[in-house]
Amino acid sequence: MISLFRRAVLPLGLAASLLALPCPLLSASALAGQRSYAATHGAAPFETRHLIPGSDLALGDVDLRRPETHVVALTIDDGPDDNDARILDILREHGAKATFFYIGAKIPAHRDVARLVAASGNEVGSHTQTHPMTTDLPPAQREWNLAQAEAALASVGVRAAWFRPPYGDVDDALAALARHHGMATVLWTADSQDWKDTGTDIIRRRVTERLAPGAVVLMHSTKAASVAALPAILEEGGRRGYRFVTMSEWDAAMRQAVSPSLALLHHPAPRR
Repeated sequence: MISLFRRAVLPLGLAASLLALPCPLLSASALAGQRSYAATHGAAPFETRHLIPGSDLALGDVDLRRPETHVVALTIDDGPDDNDARILDILREHGAKATFFYIGAKIPAHRDVARLVAASGNEVGSHTQTHPMTTDLPPAQREWNLAQAEAALASVGVRAAWFRPPYGDVDDALAALARHHGMATVLWTADSQDWKDTGTDIIRRRVTERLAPGAVVLMHSTKAASVAALPAILEEGGRRGYRFVTMSEWDAAMRQAVSPSLALLHHPAPRR
């Protein structure tokens, strides 16, 4: 089970600004003891409601035998970070792409690298403004966290299409709020667990063991061991015939591989 207490490393001075915010109240979902599948199990299965909640893409209709699905969405959380420039070099060397999920509050201190990533041909998504357990926040603070991150991303030329909820914790209301801000929500199917500060070989093995058609991999640019493990992960994936792509490219590939026969099986036409 994944820990719900891992924290992002935020800029100096942010703690003081967080103290100025109103004390959050527990949401109805938190009071009921409900957490999302990814938050409680460590990763999401390849199912729409768990992996891309609120999407109109029915993952059950995707034929994972088709060659289009031999893609892996590489997602890198908790930036912007000074390691991002090195990650860009590694991606270029291996013909790979990724989606970087940025914390809005970190952008002012790393504006140059954020702009570099935004202009690199990779993708940048939102990871909220302050990396809270968002479902525990009242609606006004949820809105503030998404809106502030949106403004921070806009300052480096990014209009995010994807939202990654911190700790993988999301409910229907949060996914709907993300859609209101123009973003689809995505969790992950493979967790590097680099937040445990484990070694490079362990991180490499955790990821490569979970590579599969349509996989979504979670890593963090703040972890030096993850950066060190990335070349071997990309090389092993390439040997197995996988392409590492952005979330938007992954979404397009999954939609292309939707099978009419599977769709008919899962959603039969109503009888007249």
